[in-house]
Amino acid sequence: MSSSSQQESSKNTEEKSVGVRVLVDDYEEGEVGMVPVEKKGDGEVELEKNFSLLTVVGLVYSSFATPIALGTYLSLVVGVGGAPFFFYSYLMCGVFSLLTAYSMAELASVHPHASALVLWTQLFASPKYSRVLTYFTGFISCASWIFASCAAAFFQADLILAMASMCFPNYVIQDWHTYLVFLAASTFALGLNTFSMRGVALLANSMNYVINGGTIFIFVALLARAFPKQPAEYVFKEVVNETGWGSKGVVFFLSITPSVSAVAVFDGACHLTDEVPNPKKNIPLVLTYGYTAATFIGLISVIIYMFCIVNPENLLAPVGGQPFFQLFEDSMHSKPLSIISALFVTLTFVGGTNATLTSTSRLVMAFARFGSLPYGKAIGSVNRKFKTPGWAILFVYVWMILLGLLIFASSAALNAVMGSFLTCMFVSYCFPFISLVLTKDRYGEGVKPLFNLGKWGRPINIICIFWFMFASGWLCVPSYVPVTANGMNYTVVVLTATIVVATVNWVFFARKHFHFVAEVDESQWESK
Repeated sequence: MSSSSQQESSKNTEEKSVGVRVLVDDYEEGEVGMVPVEKKGDGEVELEKNFSLLTVVGLVYSSFATPIALGTYLSLVVGVGGAPFFFYSYLMCGVFSLLTAYSMAELASVHPHASALVLWTQLFASPKYSRVLTYFTGFISCASWIFASCAAAFFQADLILAMASMCFPNYVIQDWHTYLVFLAASTFALGLNTFSMRGVALLANSMNYVINGGTIFIFVALLARAFPKQPAEYVFKEVVNETGWGSKGVVFFLSITPSVSAVAVFDGACHLTDEVPNPKKNIPLVLTYGYTAATFIGLISVIIYMFCIVNPENLLAPVGGQPFFQLFEDSMHSKPLSIISALFVTLTFVGGTNATLTSTSRLVMAFARFGSLPYGKAIGSVNRKFKTPGWAILFVYVWMILLGLLIFASSAALNAVMGSFLTCMFVSYCFPFISLVLTKDRYGEGVKPLFNLGKWGRPINIICIFWFMFASGWLCVPSYVPVTANGMNYTVVVLTATIVVATVNWVFFARKHFHFVAEVDESQWESK
């Protein structure tokens, strides 16, 4: 072989080798390093970049849909502080939510990865403890997203049956009706995510128009038709406490639930890293602009909803169990307008169920690849024909169906599981944020994030950590006292059970098999 051919071959080999670097941890020595490796061969299947920036916005926005989601919590407004606490708690939660979104945008602009919190914990935690902390971060984060997927599908089922109640007043909703519709909603999301990425993208894109168009329609209809509107004193001054708690401060902090639920799942965009072009730039864009806009529109919706509540007492026994739909019927004084508004809300949660399953499956796929779960190799694989994480999607779906069976055992237990996604979310956020704060050089010497918080980064991260702990604590407190079996808040039980299951899996499986390996394609990280 000629010298020129040898040089060309050597050059090609070098380019092939350094195109991808792999972050590995040595679980015996506790060391972390970046190792250049060859790119994947033709026989290995990976996710394709099927999502545009608009698609990611649609997927993320439909996962929480702030202005629509806030309306589904109106029953809490009447007794837990009333309209003033709803408004002021939203202002408080909005500030902390934006700080969280901006912090994650900075992290994603330096280290975008589908595992998100898992990678960040591994990078910033002390090498001595990084392996176990990374595992528990991933497990609790996966549990949070599975709970969120279950909650989204049940909300969709509740909304569909509530629409049936609006159209047929004599219809009585049964638990088995709800479960069957929940099963249908979950199965639709399963099929779409497994067999049609084009369908997922199309639905996500359409959600941008459905949510925004529906929000405008509802705003205009309420403002035009609601009469008489509530006075400013009702919205901003008249505190209502029917919780049994003697302290207004306690009641105020209990009233954060609607606000933290409506502006949440901040890491959702990060799980789509492998499927969006230039994630180092586009994921932070979604997090910063998306959550800023959602928070602002949410504030407008809180004010409009509060002024347009015509009969507050009716929200405690609403049509079909949905206070938002009761607001439509009471304030719009028009059955067609009420049904159209309810249809917009229901369609939003159709997209939300699908989007939540999409993000959850990507996180589970990434986490399973590290040897964290039995049959992790299969769960972490990508279907060769459809280019989707089929086994991860099925894994999430099965857990959704099993958790949904709790509806036949105890509504309190089911509500605890669905509500626990927030507590698990905040707990999982603590690990990478605390690790980052304790890191001296943060992102490394000379590294400047594309989205840079600058000298405010560490103080903002510290504020977020205190917020995570504070919010997760209050989310475990029962809203009403004296506490009954059905009125008890079992969130702390679900969180404890999640940690116990994670510990058992660690002792009997993950302790031997969990080994962090994260592929980082340097070419896709380049900013443009």
